[in-house]
Amino acid sequence: MSRTLWDPIDPRRLGSLDIGLRARVNGEIYRFAGAATRTRFERDPVRWCGILRDPVSEVRFLPDRFSPRLDWVDGPYFFTCDSTRLEFSRNPLRFAIQRDY
Repeated sequence: MSRTLWDPIDPRRLGSLDIGLRARVNGEIYRFAGAATRTRFERDPVRWCGILRDPVSEVRFLPDRFSPRLDWVDGPYFFTCDSTRLEFSRNPLRFAIQRDY
């Protein structure tokens, strides 16, 4: 499968360790080789992120544009349903996934 120029995933380029070239979705860190690819990812993370884990129910799921979303300190969080999004919003520190790498 060939990749197009707008595709932020280029297997020939390594993701940078630079903090400015990373994004988080559901606490998971995504690294990018350049700022343009990070920006494209952040505009539509559901398109690129793949399978996520709901931080409340811990169910793995593939989010879509209808998935409940909550933007928090370290980036967007997606949920399997509105009830888990509501539970997260009541106590985000309890459920937020922290990764330091």
